[in-house]
Amino acid sequence: MKLKDMEAPAKLTTIRLALIPLFMLFTVYDFGMDSLGKYTWPRIIAASFFILACIVYFVDKRLMKGRDITKGFWCFLDVVADKLVVFGALLSICFSDYVLPDGFYRHFFFWSTAVIVLRELFVIGICLTDATMSVDYLFEERKGQRLLIKTTAYLQLLCIAVVLLEPIFFSHTVFCDFRLLSLIVTVATVALTVCSGLYSIVAYKNHVYGKSREDSSKGNNN
Repeated sequence: MKLKDMEAPAKLTTIRLALIPLFMLFTVYDFGMDSLGKYTWPRIIAASFFILACIVYFVDKRLMKGRDITKGFWCFLDVVADKLVVFGALLSICFSDYVLPDGFYRHFFFWSTAVIVLRELFVIGICLTDATMSVDYLFEERKGQRLLIKTTAYLQLLCIAVVLLEPIFFSHTVFCDFRLLSLIVTVATVALTVCSGLYSIVAYKNHVYGKSREDSSKGNNN
């Protein structure tokens, strides 16, 4: 299918996927553009592509919600794009030689990335157990927990942007030397990621038990 023949949400998902290798390239490699110090231009370019992907993400979600698109290939690809944006950014930051300072925070961010990636893969695994189920379905009647899931996703995106841009906005303060703001946001992101993951486990267990009871009652009625 040609791009011009796709619906708007499908086009935005395709654009988001195309942006992933672009911000990964400028996150991993500085391309010799460190003349302004602290690798300013590579950070700005990488962050610009990433922020553009985030903007497309929000517009895409709005359009899909407005058109009630909840199933099908493009809905599946939209979820995949969400995860790939986060995975691509986190892994490229860990692999980069200039984004993270040497020392404690570099190691902490690596393990934070591991926690986030494993949690996302675990949630994907939950959804794969039932083709008709999604994380939103699990929390359909639990607004507080749905808010936790969404806040976790938004905070992950914010964390990546802060890590990339902090040395530019706080170039002559303690924030830049110790990545204090990045550390605070990363800790908050990991905490919410773990909490939302635990909620997913509890909700899935209740879903499975509830479904088993329904099947049992149907069998008894027959």
